[in-house]
Amino acid sequence: MNNYFGVGCDAKVALDIHNLREENPERFYSQFMNKVLYAREGAKNIMDNTFDYFPWDVKLEIDGSKINIPQDSEGILVANIRSYMGGVDLWKNEDDISDSFHPQSMHDKMLEVVSFTGMLHLGRLQVGLSRAQRLAQGHHIKIEIKIAMPIQVDGEPWSQEPCTIEVSHHCQAFMLKRVSEEPMGHAASIMADVLQNAENSGIISASQKRTLLQEIASRLL
Repeated sequence: MNNYFGVGCDAKVALDIHNLREENPERFYSQFMNKVLYAREGAKNIMDNTFDYFPWDVKLEIDGSKINIPQDSEGILVANIRSYMGGVDLWKNEDDISDSFHPQSMHDKMLEVVSFTGMLHLGRLQVGLSRAQRLAQGHHIKIEIKIAMPIQVDGEPWSQEPCTIEVSHHCQAFMLKRVSEEPMGHAASIMADVLQNAENSGIISASQKRTLLQEIASRLL
C-alpha cells in the first residue's frame, strides 16, 4: 500500500462499485454519475448486517500489542496519508490532547489505524459531521481475518479469504508538494514543515509549535 488499506464496510462498497462497473461500464460515463452510483451502493449497505460481527471476525495487533476493536465497528482502515474519500482527514480529532496519539505525518514511518461504525458513519465523515475512531499508531500492523472479507488497497478492492495480513514501512520516496509561488509563502511552508518535524521528534511540544507558528505568521504579514 501507498496510501491506505481498508477492511470491512468501506471496502465492500468499493467492491460493489467495482463489480457494477465490470458488469455495466456504460453507466459510469461521468464523475457525477460515479458519485450517484457510489451513494446508491452506500445507501443499500446502510441496512446491511454483513458486518455485525466484525470486531470478532477481525483481530488487530500493533507493534506486538493486541488492540481491541470497538464492538460497534464495521470496518477499520490503515492510513499512511491525511486524505481519504476525496480529502477527509481521518486522524483529525477535535481534542488532540485527550489521548496519547501523535499527529499524523508521512515522515515518521508510522501508520495510523481508525475504525468506522458503518456506511452512515462514513457518510457523516465525508461531510464533516463526524470523526473516525482513532485506534492506534505503530510501525508494524498485523490483521487477522477469520472469514472471507472485502478489503481494499489504495482503492483497489477484492474479496479476501481468511488470512493474516502484515503491513509495515518499506521505503520512502521524494514527492512534489504544492506551495505558494510567492517566495514568502514558500519560506512559510518550509518553516511549518520544520516545526512539524520538530514536534514529531519530541524536540518541541504542540503548544510551542503553535506559539512559534503564530510568531512567524505575525512577522511575515
